[in-house]
Amino acid sequence: MAVPKPHGGATADKDRDWSWSEQGAKQVDEMLEHGGWKRVAEAHAWYDDSDGDPPEKKGAYKLPHHELIDGRLQVVWRGVTHAMNVLAGGRGGVDIPDKERRAVWRHLARHYEQFDEEPPELS
Repeated sequence: MAVPKPHGGATADKDRDWSWSEQGAKQVDEMLEHGGWKRVAEAHAWYDDSDGDPPEKKGAYKLPHHELIDGRLQVVWRGVTHAMNVLAGGRGGVDIPDKERRAVWRHLARHYEQFDEEPPELS
């Protein structure tokens, strides 16, 4: 199991819509074309690396919060808040090991800081 280290990087406009449920498959395909599986891993807050690091299986990745915009991976504010909400149990929660929840929270909290926002407490 793996949590990408907290990182910075380019941010999208804060008011950018987040529609991963509609665009996720297309986004992953574009990321594979522009950076491979490493790029897909960077776009998510957690992945199951039991099949390789990074795994070459779309279903191994959870909590997306970046999009490929104009060829660059960018953090999307609404994606970050959505991922944090799911980590806290929203939308049925996310099935990741309990021992990795704090690291995932730290990863997402770093993105809150990029947008000058205060992250919610880890529940």
